[in-house]
Amino acid sequence: MSTSKDQDSTISISEDREGQVLELDASLWSDDSLSMALRDVLTTPPTRVSLWVDHPTEDTDLLVGRLGLQPQRDLFRMERSIPLEQTTDVTTRPFVVGQDEAEWCEVNNRAFAWHREQSGWTVEQVAQHQLEPWFDAEGFLIHERDDRIAAFCWTKVHHEETPPVGEVFVIAVDPTFHGLGLGRALTLAGYQHLQSKGITRAMLYVDAGNKAAVTLYRDIGLEVKTIRRLYQFAR
Repeated sequence: MSTSKDQDSTISISEDREGQVLELDASLWSDDSLSMALRDVLTTPPTRVSLWVDHPTEDTDLLVGRLGLQPQRDLFRMERSIPLEQTTDVTTRPFVVGQDEAEWCEVNNRAFAWHREQSGWTVEQVAQHQLEPWFDAEGFLIHERDDRIAAFCWTKVHHEETPPVGEVFVIAVDPTFHGLGLGRALTLAGYQHLQSKGITRAMLYVDAGNKAAVTLYRDIGLEVKTIRRLYQFAR
């Protein structure tokens, strides 16, 4: 659900395994109205609240800090046009529904053991995502080595944006196969797939602190367009 305060501004409210999740775009709010809206939403805060803010400023940090929430980390939304100048001929196949879920979860969870949102996936969670209208098994690219999943690139098209934007939604390499250049290759393969579907804009989200990944994405031409900042209550 959402709580509207300013014209064309909302606070979206949902749940994840960590608790309540609030999301908003600070650029659509005045400081006073945002403070009032957050106070209303956080009148009786649950034990765990995650607040994601697009386009945060120093004033946002101060305002949210007065409510007891502290910055935890930043995500970059990086974008560019496609096709890319760099290409790849890495071999991939589409994800096979009903076959790949369990092995994919094992690889994903090894690759993201350190990550809050992306670790701990279950077959049931994958099945739920397969019910989403944007799910496309052809855009869920699997790269195999030694008869096992070595890396993958799961793409997603945002048809609600104009023009539609193609996202590298999740990408990872099994730690066993690190150092082979598969991260770059699978990223390129994902965007090549999206290009083949007529998509002309590319994006992804990446942790700002993941310097290696940010450097890689900059090298293939992606630029930071939006910062998303996570705030949480001190525990």
